[in-house]
Amino acid sequence: MSSLSKVALFGAGGTNIGYHLIRTFLADDTFEVTVLARSGSTTSYPPAVELVKINDFEDHEELVQALKGQDVLISCVGPGAFAVQNHLVEACLEAEVTRFIPTEWGFDNDDPACRELCPSVFGAKGKFVDEVLRPKEGNLEWTAVASSIWLDWALDTKFLGIDPETHTVRYWRDGSAKWSATTLPYTAAAVVQILRNPHDTANKRIFLSPFETSQREVVAELERRQGVEYNVIPFDADEEVAAAKKKWITEKDMGSIYVTIPAAVLLAEYEAAFQIAAKSPIAEKMESLKLPQISAAEVVQGWVGSIDSVKT
Repeated sequence: MSSLSKVALFGAGGTNIGYHLIRTFLADDTFEVTVLARSGSTTSYPPAVELVKINDFEDHEELVQALKGQDVLISCVGPGAFAVQNHLVEACLEAEVTRFIPTEWGFDNDDPACRELCPSVFGAKGKFVDEVLRPKEGNLEWTAVASSIWLDWALDTKFLGIDPETHTVRYWRDGSAKWSATTLPYTAAAVVQILRNPHDTANKRIFLSPFETSQREVVAELERRQGVEYNVIPFDADEEVAAAKKKWITEKDMGSIYVTIPAAVLLAEYEAAFQIAAKSPIAEKMESLKLPQISAAEVVQGWVGSIDSVKT
């Protein structure tokens, strides 16, 4: 099978993975890019992108017409729009789309411990693959991309207990647990390689792990680059996780994910260090995928440099 070159994206607004996928595809003239957007969307896209406005994402025929001629559909939606993927898959089948990439962008959603930790995200994503994608493998291929945490995004959003502006850190336990990390541009580059190697990547969860690091290592690199010492804020990770899980069980409070998702990264028992945990397949170990080399130090250096350039 040749590479998958006609690519449609859904949920590609904003500056997260959809944004980087579009720009990575457009930088390679072998891809044609279409964005499916809600009719009321005001997001603008580069001129080379074909923008298709959808009035109703539950309208099967409208989706089929929008997807005809596409090789692959990539979903980039957040938790609030997971259910739309069901309609997209049914439309892909009729439109004869070859590959569906669901909105995974995270961890091992086949792992029962991860599903139990965060049912609203990890559980929902795992259930979607189990109940919607796997039964249709004979007619629609899928690839789930386990990108782990985007370190550039995590520094921007202070998502991992590290605040590079106030120079503070909340260590989860002792902060030494290892986890795989990527960046948004790296993940987009990996998706390009996945589409160029459809046979090797069909009907699999592909784990990305260009490097493994820890809170301690990231903070040490930030201190070196910023020339400051970080203050440690006391924090009981296990108490926070227990409270968040209880809040989900009793109240179905989606706010619990702001504790349980970091827990999947920063607590060793959830095996977010993909290479240490022997997850498979690891993209960086697949001979057919040609990926750049990056490191924690390089990512932190680039992030600090970008912030400094904005300040000046």
